[in-house]
Amino acid sequence: MKILFLTNYYPPHEVGGYEQLCRDVAERLAERGHTFAVLTSDRGVVEGQKAQEPCIHRLLRVQPQLGARLGTVGQFFLTRRQAEAHNRTVFRSIVQQLRPDVVFIWNLQGLPQELAVDAEALPGVAVAYWLAGYTPAEPDLFWRYWTQPPGQRSFLHGTKGVLSRIALAQMRREGKPARPQMRHVAVVSDYMRRKGLAEGTLPLQTEVIYNGVETDTFFRPTPPPDAPPPIDLLLAGRVSADKGIHVAVEAVGKLAQARPQRDFRLLIAGSGPAEYLAQLQQLAASYDVTDLISYLGWLPRERMPELMHTCHVLLLPTVHQEPFARVTLEALAAGLAVVGTLTGGTGEILRHEVTGLACAAENSTDLARQLGRLLDDSQLRYRLACQGQETVLTHYTLEHMVERLEALLERALAEQRA
Repeated sequence: MKILFLTNYYPPHEVGGYEQLCRDVAERLAERGHTFAVLTSDRGVVEGQKAQEPCIHRLLRVQPQLGARLGTVGQFFLTRRQAEAHNRTVFRSIVQQLRPDVVFIWNLQGLPQELAVDAEALPGVAVAYWLAGYTPAEPDLFWRYWTQPPGQRSFLHGTKGVLSRIALAQMRREGKPARPQMRHVAVVSDYMRRKGLAEGTLPLQTEVIYNGVETDTFFRPTPPPDAPPPIDLLLAGRVSADKGIHVAVEAVGKLAQARPQRDFRLLIAGSGPAEYLAQLQQLAASYDVTDLISYLGWLPRERMPELMHTCHVLLLPTVHQEPFARVTLEALAAGLAVVGTLTGGTGEILRHEVTGLACAAENSTDLARQLGRLLDDSQLRYRLACQGQETVLTHYTLEHMVERLEALLERALAEQRA
């Protein structure tokens, strides 16, 4: 098959695991004999990059661009329509140039939904979707902006109501929100499938294809239970309030109060807003655990296996409804015990007392209690790590995921040709 991936971001410009996984899947499909190209946005493009990646076309424009000098309102009225027209023209041009068998839609957030509608209208081209969050049947970011009330501190607080009526009327005249048919679609978790069906943003035939992890890279034999202190606790990913990092810092503080031997430490690998990082440092200082917490900053994914192989426990104190956290699979493959919340799709891999320990969201006392159990009972830590690792090796390898995605694409192509 000739596959054209359509996505908002692609490594090295990435938000997180979703973009990295797109690259991993594309490269594994190429190893299976397929050819691929990627059409993505121009975010993060550097001079000379095009010559180094001839099958990656960084031509699309993401809108709205958060943090841009021209805010969301200005972008809507001044640049949105030109960007949408540009994106649709570029998409048609790339399709005509490459003549793919399948358009594989990965993530359209920040791109016009009309791209999916245009793809589905292409003669002789199949279309398939794999989604781990936003679906193209949801209202886009502009629509959501205009249907939400203004913040109390917004300079538009008094006029947004008037502007909203104008903006929404304009989008309706343009046929928005667009609704692709999405005949061949898979999502990352059963939680996301149920949510999409309830909200009417996914069709009934949606299937679940879970994340996969490169077990050949992350795997190591589960370390024996007699590891000497300190026990290294790891937080990996975006450092933000929705990830519950503050809950973990507070849990470390409470754990230190109960354990004067201070036989553990917390490593935080990731980046986030400077204001939130400052709040974390103040919180740690208030509990007198600054010396127990290390901030490693953002690390390239290639360094994560090495880091995980030095740690013992992964913390996943997520507050929001996470579709399905890939870092959980990575940690389990690396032989770590996992303690986390069961928000969103996490409970489909993290089963309390089986593949890890569960704690209540936004509850640092409960998180500290579960961590204390692992520190006090090395056999429990070892048993959970072994069972979690076996589960990942059996059901959540990247090869297993790619096999199922390949079958999804082949079904879409067979139906299109029929």
